[in-house]
Amino acid sequence: MGLELGLFVLLVVLYRWKLKALGYYRTTMSVRQREWLNLIGREAFHYAERAFTHYDGPAKLNEAVKYVLERSDQQGVEVTYPEIRAVIEKAKAEMVLSK
Repeated sequence: MGLELGLFVLLVVLYRWKLKALGYYRTTMSVRQREWLNLIGREAFHYAERAFTHYDGPAKLNEAVKYVLERSDQQGVEVTYPEIRAVIEKAKAEMVLSK
């Protein structure tokens, strides 16, 4: 009876540790993914600005979104259109503020 109780307590402790570890992993990965997305968004914005100078604003945005989607597919990172648009718009705002 004592051995069974000890084993049960050990399993509960291990299960709780696993939940904490998974929570930490998910948080850490999401932070890394956001940092990555921010970096790729800036890269995409500058790429579209320089490579597609003859395009208008919406066309440049489209090219920047395609760039981010291609890179995210290569890296296996799932992103949504609003997330992509937000990082590209942020890069644009940062460029305007730095001038």
